[in-house]
Amino acid sequence: MAKSNEKWIWLPDWASDLSLWQDDLTEVESSADHTFVPYETMVDNLGDLYRVSGLPKADVVVGWGMGAFLLLKNHAKKPAAQRWILLSPYADFCDEASDWTATNLHFMARQMQTTTEPGLNSFAEQFEDEFGEWQDDWMDSAKKMSAEKLAKGITYLADQRIAEPLADCGNVEVIYGRMDRAVPPAQTLKLKDLLPGAEFKERPKAGHWPPQLLL
Repeated sequence: MAKSNEKWIWLPDWASDLSLWQDDLTEVESSADHTFVPYETMVDNLGDLYRVSGLPKADVVVGWGMGAFLLLKNHAKKPAAQRWILLSPYADFCDEASDWTATNLHFMARQMQTTTEPGLNSFAEQFEDEFGEWQDDWMDSAKKMSAEKLAKGITYLADQRIAEPLADCGNVEVIYGRMDRAVPPAQTLKLKDLLPGAEFKERPKAGHWPPQLLL
């Protein structure tokens, strides 16, 4: 049970807005104070994620997809007592378990600058079968985001990876869905060798979406 003054911060996946599911997600710890970081704010702080307002003092940080990856890239700045919940994380978005390559992503980043919607559709096609009732909300939100920042996020995922084990990760929980097509379980499980002490939990009936993973 969380303390009533516990602070939770939520970091989104690429082109995503976690506040779309705020009513569902805050049920995970209804007594806490929840803040949902906009995708564009996260991208503005790729060089130092802990410049995001409130993040250094948060009790719990939930990172989804790209948000989880950025937390891992900033692991050296993690306060010792801060707890992380990583949803569908990965060490390399373009590894052999992924449908994407760095070449694909760089092309998509260029496409974002001129024809944003086809680029978003290309991404959505990778896991359209599991979008379910949230597909339209996700797409409507993504189309309102800055094309430049969508491209910047994709370029970051193409160029960055985690290759060496991180320091003790005993305060880190990894949750992944067996049915996830966007980030296949095999991709997430490669983190076991890189996150000593982290707890891994599989959700057998979940895909990529946070409400499925957490509730």
